[in-house]
Amino acid sequence: MKKDNIGKINIKTIADVAGVSTGTVSRVLNKTPGVKEKNRIKVEKVISDLKYEVDGIARSLRSKKTKLIGVVIGDILTKFYSKIVKAIENSARKYNYQVVLLLSDDIPERELKCLKILRIIKVDGIIISPTSNNASYINYCLENDAKIVLLDRLIEGVNCDAILVENQNSAYKIVKSIIDQGYKKIGIVTGPLIWTSARERLNGYLRALDEAGIERNDNIIKSGPYNIESGIKLSREIFSGNIELEAIFTTNLDMLIGTIKTIRSLGLKVPDDIGLISFDDSEIAEIFIQPITTIRQPVQYLGATAVNRLIERIEDKGESKNTPLVITLKPELIIRNSTKELIACN
Repeated sequence: MKKDNIGKINIKTIADVAGVSTGTVSRVLNKTPGVKEKNRIKVEKVISDLKYEVDGIARSLRSKKTKLIGVVIGDILTKFYSKIVKAIENSARKYNYQVVLLLSDDIPERELKCLKILRIIKVDGIIISPTSNNASYINYCLENDAKIVLLDRLIEGVNCDAILVENQNSAYKIVKSIIDQGYKKIGIVTGPLIWTSARERLNGYLRALDEAGIERNDNIIKSGPYNIESGIKLSREIFSGNIELEAIFTTNLDMLIGTIKTIRSLGLKVPDDIGLISFDDSEIAEIFIQPITTIRQPVQYLGATAVNRLIERIEDKGESKNTPLVITLKPELIIRNSTKELIACN
């Protein structure tokens, strides 16, 4: 075939050269089952020889699908989000979808821009870990047939699919586990209370205290951004006003790292001088000089389940096609040696 004709290569050209029907070529390109192996090999060889590339734009115009999934998260540098995005990308690839990742830094204005960009490029669906401030725009998108799955957090006033973690019960279990060891003066470093995940973890902590008859102390209950700097600042505030503090519960891995920095700077040792537990598990918690008792979230499953649900929405199949589905996954309590049995145990 002459070079001049390369630009005119289409499915019919491939079918003629391979000696098969255009339907067979189409099924090979779309990875549709039912193609004889010998025909698939012939078609793929012709495609390779002719250096044919599928016109994705033309295909999307015909099918009204771009095969793109938009993902909006706060920060790709955190272990939690990086693992989730990897799981989303792996799962999307199985369905022949590509991922468009946008970062909001958990700033509502940036999140709104991200959502508008994804609408402009006409992604087939969106997975978002929301800031909770853009309910009206998300509802507008849903009313205009957008496919959206919330990840890790709910938004008040928004009724759509969501994939969550059992935050409150998990926080309750880990705090109760050290109360059973004799700990009473337990501080908490948690995230922004505008987010459902942070509120639920705080509520689990408070429930464990109330059930044990331990009086709440607002001086050792601190909330702020989910980052290392916040962990340092808030844990310092807790230590500065409570010299008899027995343990700290951090509700995020970055906050755990910040709290560990504070503990080291004060010359304290875990668990000899202070008990330490955390929501989120990673290599950091395991390889720290004193491995930390944590709640391990099913991060990969969280991302994969979000993709599965979104694909069901996009392809209009699966359970609860018309009713929003909220799936809550159970984390695992990982007991290590960052606390100890206290002598004054009742």
